[in-house]
Amino acid sequence: MQSRIDRLHAPGLIDLHYDLGMDLYEKRREHGVLVRDYRDDMRAGGMGVVAAAIYLEDRYVPEMALRVALAQIARIVVEAQEPEAARDFVVCRSLRDIDAARAAHKIALVITMEGVEPLGTDLNLLHIFHQLGVRVIGLTHVRRNMAGDGGVFAPEGSSRHGLTAFGKDVVRECEALRILVDLAHINPAGFDDILSIATRPLAVSHSNARKFYNIERNMSDDQIRAVGAAGGVIGVNAVLVSPVKEETTIDRYIDHVEHIAALAGMDAVAIGFDFFERIFNRLAPAERAVLGHIHFVPDLNNHSHARNVTRRLIERGWPDADIEKFLYGNWLRLFRASLG
Repeated sequence: MQSRIDRLHAPGLIDLHYDLGMDLYEKRREHGVLVRDYRDDMRAGGMGVVAAAIYLEDRYVPEMALRVALAQIARIVVEAQEPEAARDFVVCRSLRDIDAARAAHKIALVITMEGVEPLGTDLNLLHIFHQLGVRVIGLTHVRRNMAGDGGVFAPEGSSRHGLTAFGKDVVRECEALRILVDLAHINPAGFDDILSIATRPLAVSHSNARKFYNIERNMSDDQIRAVGAAGGVIGVNAVLVSPVKEETTIDRYIDHVEHIAALAGMDAVAIGFDFFERIFNRLAPAERAVLGHIHFVPDLNNHSHARNVTRRLIERGWPDADIEKFLYGNWLRLFRASLG
């Protein structure tokens, strides 16, 4: 089985959500963090593309949102350019860059934004972030901003308001710039608004099925079907697997994967691991409370554990063609359809 896993991982896995920007920013007085804290795990897991997310903790919003977002991007770029890191990492701003990185067996870092607080209400700043390399944008995290509202980590209670006029403009402008719009974290009303506006397939970078963890942050069966019908892709999250610690296992993670594939089709399911235990442990108590019942899968809490998922997929009888779609093929298809 090991040789089969090695072969399946050889092209390089794609994970569309990792809170890398925030961690590098908090360690901004250190050097070589990418190599010291991340490289070995990513190499062990066979990662080919990792989305480096820009996320702002509550303490930085709103006054410092723009400054800290820019500083996080700077940290990603500077860290990746350090001589030792540059042998393994490269920041990618286009499909051509991603293809070149994969051909060179480097780990492509694609900068993403989780919440548009750094924009304020200025669409011109969206163009600046695009020039800096941001290629995937989710409009909200759990809190409200000038674009809309996030989905709550509870069975109900999200705002019933959809996107603001500014939020709708952000979606349209992202499409014009060939920035991939991300539905993760948006509340149900905002989700519906984005689907009604979008003309290109959409991403859900890191979410799960409400069938197994019933919170509005996760996706209802109807939402899962809608994303699949629109040609989108859903990255399955390794954090919101179950509200019960004992059920937070790789098998329950794969239950989410298989449920989404059954509803949306095999072309609609992918990886969005969202490994953030080190970030979670640093959050203020009030921020942790908003996130509800967070448990971490013991043998799926960093990128080196990706092989454990592949092993279980094989043991469940998945054919190689479907495993390849899940590991990297579906995100690549979406990149080719929606990215510049």
